[in-house]
Amino acid sequence: MRFLWPIALQLMAFGVALAELMLPSFGVLLVLCLGIAGYSWYVILAQLPHAAATWFGIADAVLIPVFMRYAFAYLGRSAISHGTTLETGSGQGAAERELQRHVGVTVPVEATLRPTGRIRIGDDIFEAQTGGDWVEKGARVKIVSVIGSRFQVEKIPG
Repeated sequence: MRFLWPIALQLMAFGVALAELMLPSFGVLLVLCLGIAGYSWYVILAQLPHAAATWFGIADAVLIPVFMRYAFAYLGRSAISHGTTLETGSGQGAAERELQRHVGVTVPVEATLRPTGRIRIGDDIFEAQTGGDWVEKGARVKIVSVIGSRFQVEKIPG
């Protein structure tokens, strides 16, 4: 019966630590977790025999790293990270698809590409980058790809 209270406190500490990962509490739950864990160790050392304290120490040395591994694996799906990427639901994917339609088009350079600068597509001006070439303003370049919101271009010989 003496062992039930320290075991319950240890389980509560693990539960609060898991809640800290799932709920954005800005460290409040972490402080609570450390307080519960500290109090559980106070009870273990003050009220239990030395052998029991040793076994609790061994159990914590094994369970804490295992818990941390699985808890951080879960973190990517927790409420704090929402498990989203820029592609899903952010509008970034639609914008990139819209820019992709310009691949293969030849356009004028608006600001010298050294190797980054600006190009003009119709009335709009966009960031562009070459593979290392310098291209003067007014020259023409071909759009070869889009990375994020920047066009990758190559100089047209001649």
